[in-house]
Amino acid sequence: MRDSHSSLPVTAAFLAGWREEVSAALAAVVAGFEEKYGYGPGENAIHPPEAADRIAAAGLAAECPGFADLGAYYGEIGAVHMGDVGNGYFLHPASHAVDERTALPEAGGTVPAVLIGSDGGGILYAVAADGAVWRSRTSSEEGGFDRIADGLAEFLDLLLRSVHRFDASGQPGLV
Repeated sequence: MRDSHSSLPVTAAFLAGWREEVSAALAAVVAGFEEKYGYGPGENAIHPPEAADRIAAAGLAAECPGFADLGAYYGEIGAVHMGDVGNGYFLHPASHAVDERTALPEAGGTVPAVLIGSDGGGILYAVAADGAVWRSRTSSEEGGFDRIADGLAEFLDLLLRSVHRFDASGQPGLV
């Protein structure tokens, strides 16, 4: 497992390594899952982006400098389904996320944040115009948000660590 990546840029090489590590960790989670939990695992996969996702990714990257890492991410990765890790983690493909916005007054920006996903309990994850990642306090945008990562690389590292933690202990993740 890597060290924290809060200051690393999100590049194709970084994302390839992240995808490989998460895929291996998810494979470990589903191995023996039914024996451990009494039911079969759901979908736990990282999908490649579709053509519409790549177009949306380019649009996000051009929208504001803080979305550059988000654009790079969506140029390499489509939907992410980690339904059996804790409550589950689900990252939307770019073609979906580009239209899902929230004002996010806590971030202080004028550009609406992009809602990139949620957990299985409805907690939302958003990337603000400065590139920071925020998590909703409740399963609603109206409950407010807390900053959980300085950038997308740090957030992706938290997701990776969450998969490892769940595999090792059955405990929910860190995000």
